[in-house]
Amino acid sequence: MNAVVRDAGYAAQVEYLLHRVLDAFLREDVGGCLSKGRVIEGEALCFAHQVSPDLVAGKWLQVAHLGEWFLPIAASIYMQDWRVRRPIVVLPDPSAGYRVVADPEAVIGCFLAADQPSLTKVRAAFMDEFHIAVDHGLACASLRSAGGAGKDADCRSRLADWACDHLHYERIAAFQDHPFYPTARAKLGFARADLARYAPESGACFELCWLAVSETTYHAQHDVLPAWWPTFSDVGLPERLQASHRLIPVHPFTWNTALDGWLEQARLMAQVVKAPRTWLPVLPTLSVRSLVVATDPQCHIKVPLPIRTLGARNVRTIKPSTVSDGARMQALLGSVRDSEPWLKQHLLLTDESRGATVADQPFLGFILRTYPPLPDGSRVVPVAALVAADGAGVPVYRSLADTYYDGDVSAFFADYVAVTARLHLTLWLRYGIALESNQQNSLLVLGQGAAASELRLMLKDNDAGRVWADKLAARAPTLADGLQQLIDRRILVTEEAPLAQMFITITLQLNITVWAEALADHGDMPRDDVYASVAAVLQDELDRLAATGEDIAYARAALLSAERHPAKYLLRAASLEDKSTTGATDVNKFYGNSAPNPLRGYPR
Repeated sequence: MNAVVRDAGYAAQVEYLLHRVLDAFLREDVGGCLSKGRVIEGEALCFAHQVSPDLVAGKWLQVAHLGEWFLPIAASIYMQDWRVRRPIVVLPDPSAGYRVVADPEAVIGCFLAADQPSLTKVRAAFMDEFHIAVDHGLACASLRSAGGAGKDADCRSRLADWACDHLHYERIAAFQDHPFYPTARAKLGFARADLARYAPESGACFELCWLAVSETTYHAQHDVLPAWWPTFSDVGLPERLQASHRLIPVHPFTWNTALDGWLEQARLMAQVVKAPRTWLPVLPTLSVRSLVVATDPQCHIKVPLPIRTLGARNVRTIKPSTVSDGARMQALLGSVRDSEPWLKQHLLLTDESRGATVADQPFLGFILRTYPPLPDGSRVVPVAALVAADGAGVPVYRSLADTYYDGDVSAFFADYVAVTARLHLTLWLRYGIALESNQQNSLLVLGQGAAASELRLMLKDNDAGRVWADKLAARAPTLADGLQQLIDRRILVTEEAPLAQMFITITLQLNITVWAEALADHGDMPRDDVYASVAAVLQDELDRLAATGEDIAYARAALLSAERHPAKYLLRAASLEDKSTTGATDVNKFYGNSAPNPLRGYPR
């Protein structure tokens, strides 16, 4: 009986993920499937008599340049023009004429043209990613069924109310699939047992390992460590090492897998001493490598992990530039906030000024992230959790609306969009700043009442934003002077287009329209009403900024008038194609101008 259930669950997970992958292939025009393919009516198919009538009816994509095959599709208005109706392809067959294929290897191989030698390795690597996503999806479903938030009760009992609440929502968000990257469930490098030990889905608590590194290799950013930082004797090392070494935290997964190989490769073995004892209980957050300190929950430690998420090229290391640039960007945002009364009231920032790297190696280092003090009764919710289902299967936004808005979901959404739009449009149009403050890095802070004045946003992890230096210099010359210290020069841009791309693909598409679609899908608001309200808020905010003298022409056209919006081509850039092919300097910032603009034409 168990085997049958397991087989049925596996088959369902495979079909679900294959559907997500094919939708992403269409969205990102993988292999030129859409741009070089042809949309035809099902009745015109030469194999119409060989497939079920319900499948024949509707549109099909005919692809000849990657081998002759057909895909059942349907029109879409959200993020792409076409979606998959069923995750199958129809292929020519010498004996039967045509055959329906649902095997993931064969279906995905149609798009990746496995007969091309240059794509053989890519196809094999992506199929590994696909199967790991299936396995990890099943493992996470088991973790959810088994509970877990109550595990390590002693560890959790030390958390402040808001911190325990925050961790609860981080775990809920971890069970929600990424809206656009289809195999995001795969934490490449983790086995199933590692998910249970170290992933946020498990709700587990564990202690960090510690490495004593030669002081000559240790490069700190504001080297003031918290009182709970271990002594050498705490971790089982002689105190005499204090004169020549510094202690850095290492994730136990890194410690047990990649650390020795990395140290040998960097020729650092002679300059480090491995501590025999672990120290400091921590709990994983949504990012996996950012960890809540159980004894000081206002502080999180971000450490490198030898895993890849959101693509085979997204290795979770910490570069020296990440430490310093993250601190500088947060300081820049703090200065901007303090100069704007409304931002000062509605924007909270984490302190990311402390961190260190070792010998310029991306696998040795840490960032200390400190959360600002919050009033009693505050609730901190990552935006990624808003559309996730809570333990009762109810979307989190509904339960929050019940608590703070007397059940008025539309009022909650309207306040959220208003605060989000005003914050990010002010940064863009007044200061030339756009942030990669995605669903994970944006936190909703709710107070005791329902008014928009009590709804705030907290931003963290802003080392990968974009700043138009000339725009910032025109508004705040002293702030622009600090840009020269940025190590990652990709942060600096020379025109407005990159700011619009980041605002649309992060703030609008990930942080607003994902919730907008959930409202429509769950029947909480008609889709037209949802998008009309978003367009109205953006229009009002643009008008407000124009009244203060800001140039809004480019933004108005890009947001409200353009037929197309940019879309991040995450799958192509992070897993399927090299930078030499995409031309992207950052795998997380490769765009296609292919998403239908859901705001165009409002109000209607």
